[in-house]
Amino acid sequence: MTGTVLTQVVDCLRDRGAATAEVNRLTVGDAAVLVELAGVGDGDGDAAGLAHRPRGTAPATDGVDVPRLLSWATDGDDWSEDGRVRRALGLATLNALTVPHVEWRTGDPMAVVDPGVARITTVGLFRPALRKFDDVDVRVIERDPVEAVSAPTNVRVETFTPDATAAAMAGAEVVFLTGSAFVYGGAEAYLDAAPSTATVVVVGATASFHPAPLFAAGVDVVAGAVVDDVTRVREAVAAGACGTDLHDAGARKVYVRADRPTELRIRETDDDRE
Repeated sequence: MTGTVLTQVVDCLRDRGAATAEVNRLTVGDAAVLVELAGVGDGDGDAAGLAHRPRGTAPATDGVDVPRLLSWATDGDDWSEDGRVRRALGLATLNALTVPHVEWRTGDPMAVVDPGVARITTVGLFRPALRKFDDVDVRVIERDPVEAVSAPTNVRVETFTPDATAAAMAGAEVVFLTGSAFVYGGAEAYLDAAPSTATVVVVGATASFHPAPLFAAGVDVVAGAVVDDVTRVREAVAAGACGTDLHDAGARKVYVRADRPTELRIRETDDDRE
């Protein structure tokens, strides 16, 4: 494949009938966006997708169709705040279109890091996730300056700017890349910088799109979210919810692994052992 990860995702989904889908409803909250589609997959299914909502003004959405939303997902020329909001809606559309095409497993790989891992790099500061790690060095790449980070005493946190990505990635055994990197930009650069020996996990509801292009780029696990209860999730998004609050409101944590032999530094979940 050629082109960026997101253009490749769009190509994958167009090959699977994305052009036949129609927009049911768009919800833009303060912290997340929700796209609801009809005619997904075999042509008569409904599906919904979530994405992180960045700062910026929401676009007018009356009459917006799936082709327009897909163009927002792949617009690599507009990195303004408003352009990022449009991109978030495009990503949520990709996530909705992906639902019938991936056999997601229920679980959260961030919570099951191999206890032998000594160094983790995360793109984005996942403050709640730090409590899931144990006796590990965590290097955090953040776009904005980060104040003192509260973490368990046996989790040692060091922060880096994107300009210092190479130093942050050096020696990492597991790399977590937030899906919001596809909203703000730089995702491909982070993937290129990840050590070839590291287990690379793309994580977050924003990255719940077709994983084939990510796997081709060296990603080992894609951990996203699927919407099980669209009414409750819609209400939560409209009320400003994000993250854990959305999972409590009907969005389920899921993941899928690349189908290739590799030593993953992520332990099996109960679902893997069924």
